[in-house]
Amino acid sequence: MKTIGSLLLGLILTLSSPRIRCAAVPQTQHPADVLLPCEYVLLEPGAEGLSFTRQKATLVLRNLTVTEEESPETMPEYQTPEGTEVPIFEATVNLPHLPFAERLLHVECDGEEIVCEITPLYSHFFIAHIRLPEINIALVAKAESAVDPDAPLDEKSITRLSGDLLVSSGPPSQRASISKEAKLACEVWGNVEGVDMAWHLQKDGKGKRMDPEEDSGVSVEKKAQGGKEGLSLTINPLTVHHEGTYICAVSLGPHRLQQILQLKIKEPPQVTLSLIEDPVPTLICHTDHYYPLDVEVEWHLNGAPLTDATPVTSSHRRNSDGTYSLSNHLQVSIPPSGSPPDRYNCVVSHVSSEEPIQREITVSPPEPALLFQIICFASSLVLLAVMLKAIYTFARTVPHGAEKEKKLS
Repeated sequence: MKTIGSLLLGLILTLSSPRIRCAAVPQTQHPADVLLPCEYVLLEPGAEGLSFTRQKATLVLRNLTVTEEESPETMPEYQTPEGTEVPIFEATVNLPHLPFAERLLHVECDGEEIVCEITPLYSHFFIAHIRLPEINIALVAKAESAVDPDAPLDEKSITRLSGDLLVSSGPPSQRASISKEAKLACEVWGNVEGVDMAWHLQKDGKGKRMDPEEDSGVSVEKKAQGGKEGLSLTINPLTVHHEGTYICAVSLGPHRLQQILQLKIKEPPQVTLSLIEDPVPTLICHTDHYYPLDVEVEWHLNGAPLTDATPVTSSHRRNSDGTYSLSNHLQVSIPPSGSPPDRYNCVVSHVSSEEPIQREITVSPPEPALLFQIICFASSLVLLAVMLKAIYTFARTVPHGAEKEKKLS
């Protein structure tokens, strides 16, 4: 009883410990300054076509509303340095709380991969493209004075901007299997009155607007809420024909923005391995229902690659659902009696699978006991046939001799 009491007391003390108690941590919304390493990108025509020049820059998002456990006093305000080594863009963000603001605030501390590019749009406007692993962001900001879209920036320049329009979409690249569901989201933040949004599919050099009335399995949902308007695209079920580049086109006043997302279909192959013995022993590795086209088939014998084999591979066949299939034939020899069996592996590599798909089959030598039984059975049949013939001959001979003796008497 003393031991049980001690355990109960320890449990009570543990649960009452300030480190273990499940207490709600207060969170507050407050403005914060976010610094992002960027590149200033200019498009330059040349003799060989268009080219890009890139210049290192820093993007400062001022007054970005974040939700943090820390109080505003613990978040230091960004102080513009007197001397700079790269151009600085200070954009005051006049937008409601963005759900990804905290990720931007901690992107460097968390080691998250980020791509940031700033480009002059026209007249007084710049556009900053920010890409995270699961989201694309385009911020349109207005400068205090007009800019030359063809001139590089002074390394010590400081450009102050006002960011009043932001477009976000995600995920930038999505991989999905056939018969599954894919959902693409696009949102506009700011003064969204009069905004026009639409989804387009670009594939094989052709573009089309996604219309639920014309495209089977496609639905489009529009939702507006407090300084934000969203347009989501859902495809269910997916087919290989849905693969391509999806563009969220946004028109608002003089601005024409596009968010580009990639949807790729990847269907892992279904692999079967079988043995046929007539007319010659042959292994058949059948790879079916895979997408995209590229697939590699290798053979292993007893755990080692079979390099001197000459398998015969069929051409790719297209299934009704757009996936592919092929067969790989390998002639083999039956091990001699008394030898260990051979283990053959068909190894299939495809972009949809991180590891190769393997199927194994064993080719065994003929069993001596079975061979002996076959010989004994054949000998028994021959002996039985001889005996039946002897009995038949004797049966015909005996009555004929008895009839001859009766006549003589």
